[in-house]
Amino acid sequence: MYALLNRLWRQACRNEARKFQLAVRDPLASQTDTFKRQLGVLASSQWESRWRLDATTSVQDYQKQVPLTCYEDYRTALDQIERTGENPLTTERVKILEPTSGTSEETKWIPYTPTLHREFQSALSVWIHDLFTQRPAVMRGTAYWSISPPLQRSSISRSGIPKGFDDDSAYLGFFSRQVARRLLAVPGDVKHYTNADDWQYATSWYLLQDSRLAFISVWSPTFLLELMKFCHGASRARMVRDIHDGICRLTDGQQIRVSRSCSVFSQWDRRNVIELLEGPLDLSQLSSKIWPSLSVISCWTDASSQRYVSQVRELFPHAEISPKGLLSTEACISIPIMNKSGAALSLRSHFLEFVTDAGEPLLAHQLEKGNRYQAVVTTGGGLYRYQTGDWIQVTGFLDACPLVRFIGRDSTSDLVGEKLTDQFAQYVIEALLGAVKQAGRFAMLVPDENQKRYCLFLELDRDALHPHTDDELCELVKRLDHLLRKNVYYGQARQLGQLHSSIIVREKTEGSFLERYQQLCRRHGIRAGDVKLVALETNPEKAREFLAAD
Repeated sequence: MYALLNRLWRQACRNEARKFQLAVRDPLASQTDTFKRQLGVLASSQWESRWRLDATTSVQDYQKQVPLTCYEDYRTALDQIERTGENPLTTERVKILEPTSGTSEETKWIPYTPTLHREFQSALSVWIHDLFTQRPAVMRGTAYWSISPPLQRSSISRSGIPKGFDDDSAYLGFFSRQVARRLLAVPGDVKHYTNADDWQYATSWYLLQDSRLAFISVWSPTFLLELMKFCHGASRARMVRDIHDGICRLTDGQQIRVSRSCSVFSQWDRRNVIELLEGPLDLSQLSSKIWPSLSVISCWTDASSQRYVSQVRELFPHAEISPKGLLSTEACISIPIMNKSGAALSLRSHFLEFVTDAGEPLLAHQLEKGNRYQAVVTTGGGLYRYQTGDWIQVTGFLDACPLVRFIGRDSTSDLVGEKLTDQFAQYVIEALLGAVKQAGRFAMLVPDENQKRYCLFLELDRDALHPHTDDELCELVKRLDHLLRKNVYYGQARQLGQLHSSIIVREKTEGSFLERYQQLCRRHGIRAGDVKLVALETNPEKAREFLAAD
């Protein structure tokens, strides 16, 4: 049944995949077509009229007439959508307001229109078709798609517009969504459990019983690591009992049985997992026996997520780790392509621009291998030349289409004018760990505004958890300060006494820094599956809270 449903899904994606294969041969022609389609959707809207755009506007005129924008530029329009339901950004109705996390303290809302939804579907269809074609083993079983617990009950705007998708499958088209939901190892019902422990327990209960699990799609690798830790954690005796009884007992007394919307677990599955959970195997040994069909895990692997990928590989030595493309709530910039180093630009989804370090906007066909750029998008949802804050680097080409990888965000930490970026912090951490030949399980720079210094919260690999001597730690601190001084403004601030020497905070209990950061993000309105690990915490309030917990 699984293979048949997945083949139907791949067939539904085939047409878009063929169009993309043509698009990568001529990015300029493809992006010109996409630009014209965008103008058609934005035509006659209140925002288009302010820049006097019409169907004859050229790309060059568009770049001259429309300035680069950021989220702050849309506040009035978004308030109008939230209050009245009227959409000044495009001529289409807003289907849903989707929350996104940024560097600010408040939740940001992105309006989803039918056209924006189709733009995401276009990119996801290309990805699914390529994945199923290049890795057919994925089609032989079930799949787990990230479903985070809601941070609050479902809500609607004052104008009646729903807020937030139910789960990741909502980004798919109608047919693909119906097929995907029949292949779920964990049904979408778990999204209703607002208690994080109940959500984790129910998710684990479903996953542990599904020996046909073939594919996992999550965003952050730490999301999967924490979920697996829960599967193997202190609730094991309770889990064995509930798997034996075929009933999942939650903390509030609620009981759930196997949902019809997920795979039906066999008695063999239950007996097998009970024997394994009661045995002496560690989690990495258990994973290949509980999920022998697991073929591919899709998750973030770039920038600050990179250091956690090795931990996922340790837990799932029999599965391939496949990088995500650059997809955010606002837009889909790139599409992962199997067997390629980098993700292909999503040429048929949005109109894409790429700003150089010097501030020059370039188009897709003008990008050069090895160079880095900031992504700017114009979408069918009504974002005009929107600065995503995401920086990418070109790693190669698929025909004429650039392949890119995500290297960091444009947010900065600025205590006294030093303006440290996440990308720079990532470089510092990698250089520091490389110099001492250690692997970091958690590493994050946090600005301390009270002490006017930076704190590196560091958890090393399990084999290196023993405390350093005072001399070794002192040498590591000196090396950290030396690396940070490569930022000329940081070096100047240290020389002038504006900043004090950085410190390193070691963690002796494995995983506690990561857990602390995830709890902090949840308090700030970020769902568990959406937590983005950073090398540098640039949100002042989150930095203060993280430091206060030490």
